[in-house]
Amino acid sequence: MIKTKKFQLTKKEYLSFIIRILLKKKWWLYAFMLMLSVAILFKDNKDSSDIFVIIFGFIYPLLTLFQYWRFANSKENEIFFSETQHEIFIDKIISHSGETSESTYGAQNFIKAFELKDLYLLYISKSQSLFFPKRIFETREDENWFRNEVFLKVKNR
Repeated sequence: MIKTKKFQLTKKEYLSFIIRILLKKKWWLYAFMLMLSVAILFKDNKDSSDIFVIIFGFIYPLLTLFQYWRFANSKENEIFFSETQHEIFIDKIISHSGETSESTYGAQNFIKAFELKDLYLLYISKSQSLFFPKRIFETREDENWFRNEVFLKVKNR
């Protein structure tokens, strides 16, 4: 069993996490849209459908960024920014959020694991996950234990 440091995500940090998760999954879509828009932009004869593709190709990524910014800054998501601490066992994770909230998650309930360079995610549903910034582990050994005993077991299922 390990216990993490108490941590608190900032809105900027949370926005960075969710944008990077989106880009890691759908980078090809945004790259294709931007390349197509740039290619059409330098085309000599443009018709109305070309103009639409150019505008859509540049506006859609900005709209997606704005939508994620609104989500990260919504008052309804304040629970993400409360002080949190995890107790991690091989078979369960107990998460303490704020002063009074405590949740227990069985290891068998995690459906997917995802990693960024500074973050571990364990999904409990398609749209819900637990965040484990790598900075919250007390020691490197604690992080390695979590990675080997919990994270990789979920990822390799």
